[in-house]
Amino acid sequence: MNDIYQQIWNSDDNGFSVSLRSGDSWQNPDADILLDLQTEASGKTNIDLATQPLFFKVNEEKLEGKTYTTFINLLDNFIANFRSEEILTAPEQEEIERFLDAIQSTNPMKLALEYINQELGENLSEPKFRSKIKQIWFELFTNYYQGKSTNFCSGFEHVFVGEAKYDENFRSTRDRTQNLGEISGYHSWIKFYIDEKVRNVNFLGYKYDLQGDEIPKNPNVVTLQMLQYLTNVRGEVIAQLFKKKGGFFVGPSPECEIAMGTVAYFESINDKVKQDKRRTTINSGLYDLVIYRNITVNGSRGEFIRSFFPIFLGNKGTEISPEIPKDRPDVEVVPVEINNNESVIIVEALANPVGAEDRGEWVKLQNITDEPINLTGWEMRDKAGRPQPLSGILQPNEVKQFRITRSNPNSMQLSNRAGLITVNNKQSQIVAAVRYNRANSGEIIRFERT
Repeated sequence: MNDIYQQIWNSDDNGFSVSLRSGDSWQNPDADILLDLQTEASGKTNIDLATQPLFFKVNEEKLEGKTYTTFINLLDNFIANFRSEEILTAPEQEEIERFLDAIQSTNPMKLALEYINQELGENLSEPKFRSKIKQIWFELFTNYYQGKSTNFCSGFEHVFVGEAKYDENFRSTRDRTQNLGEISGYHSWIKFYIDEKVRNVNFLGYKYDLQGDEIPKNPNVVTLQMLQYLTNVRGEVIAQLFKKKGGFFVGPSPECEIAMGTVAYFESINDKVKQDKRRTTINSGLYDLVIYRNITVNGSRGEFIRSFFPIFLGNKGTEISPEIPKDRPDVEVVPVEINNNESVIIVEALANPVGAEDRGEWVKLQNITDEPINLTGWEMRDKAGRPQPLSGILQPNEVKQFRITRSNPNSMQLSNRAGLITVNNKQSQIVAAVRYNRANSGEIIRFERT
């Protein structure tokens, strides 16, 4: 039996066919979408090596289908700045209901409900399923991340529209380079196409972290760098938003993407997802489907979708190490020489706290010099190279405990089995490194100077 994500993809009657450029021609010139990847991004906001649009052609007649029109009507219902208060008006609530009406009876949504009930043990009627879809995608929530709270979050907004971070007090100017911010989320090919058509987004080139120099021969996904131009009601550009690396599927209908994200959500709450990633194969492409649920005030995962997007790992048959996070390509796991006798040493650690796995881990560090050490820019790392940022002043001979926040799947995590802890300075040089064997529940591990 095919994987559920392939089944949902295959059932997508409203999906678009996609073709890549092959030299001066197209692999399938009759496809609904002709996608022009062009060249690799430079990595700089002011250098655009992809001189043509990403979407060379789109069959716009298919965008007139009901699931597309009701989806597109939702895209202007959200305030760009992630700090601004969101208020869903009565007309906007009605637009949500019309979208849910349009997608509920589609084949991707039916397959999702069948799988969630039969394979994951839920018992949702169609009305309850619809209610749950509305909750996890559209209800506003507060997200707690790295000790900071963000109010008025929405899964739909983050995934399909994007959230902007920029200086609201900056005065409007014709020079688009003056107010530079960031965009997070924005994992929708439909939104990108609409923005690109009116020149509110600029495709800067592809950005794959794959071996080899060739463009991946997979038309169903794009990993890219982009600039979004945020305008006010007068059409003036008020901010330029850079996304260093983003990505989205190309071609699936709104109901297909909602169905896949909803299945991933239910797999997550039923402990079927490892480190917030679900590995799957779709049309010979190997993916990690990332499903982030919101973080609650106590640090646990909540009941809303925070983000959902694909990480393309290559075509089928690609060997991927499960240990190295694929969206941290700068991390290289290398042999580490154990050393615990320089300026900062590792004194103790609690790797297996009593209770929840994702709360209560900590490491104690000591400054063994006669001078204060500024830890800002330093990191602790685990055996997979995942970081925990450090900050503050460590006074001479002071011992200080640092909490392991596990703020996202690519943050430092202490294994209950054998583990490695390193302390790295601003230059990423290892100042201290210790290993430990199996950690019993509640056991405080003490390390000797070596």
